[in-house]
Amino acid sequence: MKITNNKKGFTAFSLHERGFTFVELILYVALVTIILSSLVPFAWNMVQTGVKSAVVQEVNASARYISERIKYEIRSATGINSVSPMSISLATSTPGTNPTIVDLADGNIRIRQGANPAVNLNSTNVVINNLLFTNYTSSDNKTKHVQFTMTIAASFAAARQEYQDSVVLESSSEVRSN
Repeated sequence: MKITNNKKGFTAFSLHERGFTFVELILYVALVTIILSSLVPFAWNMVQTGVKSAVVQEVNASARYISERIKYEIRSATGINSVSPMSISLATSTPGTNPTIVDLADGNIRIRQGANPAVNLNSTNVVINNLLFTNYTSSDNKTKHVQFTMTIAASFAAARQEYQDSVVLESSSEVRSN
C-alpha cells in the first residue's frame, strides 16, 4: 500500500499488491505440466534401464562363476568316473573330496565333494533351465575332455520385461592330471 499527499491536503491511498493474476497462474501451471510430462517418462525409463542392467549382470555373473567352477573341478580331477547328460562324477586325489559330483537338481547346479552335503553354485536370483555334459574322452583314454552347455535365466522373469534375461553358455575343459 502506498500513501501519497495531493495539493489540497488529502491523503490518497493506492493499492499496488504484488502477486499473480489468474492468467499468469494458468500459464505457469501449464509450463510446469509440460516440463514434468516430458521429464517423468525419461526418469522412469532410466529406472527401468537400471533394473534391466542389474538383471543382466546377475545372470552373466552367475553364468561366469558356474562355468569357471565346473572347469576348475574338471581340471583339478585325476579322472572321470562317469558322465551323464545332467551330472558328472570326478575322481580327485584331495582327501575328503572324492568323488566330486556336479549335477542339476530343481533348477540349481549343485556340487558335492565326498561325503559333504551338496552346495548350490547359483544364487536364488537365477535358475538353471538346462545342463548337458558331453564326454569327449579319447578312445585310448589319454585325453579326458568334457564339454558342458547350460541355460541360465533370471528366476523372477515372469513379472515384467525388464526382469527377463537368459544366457546359453557352452564351454569345455580337460582333466590335466594324466
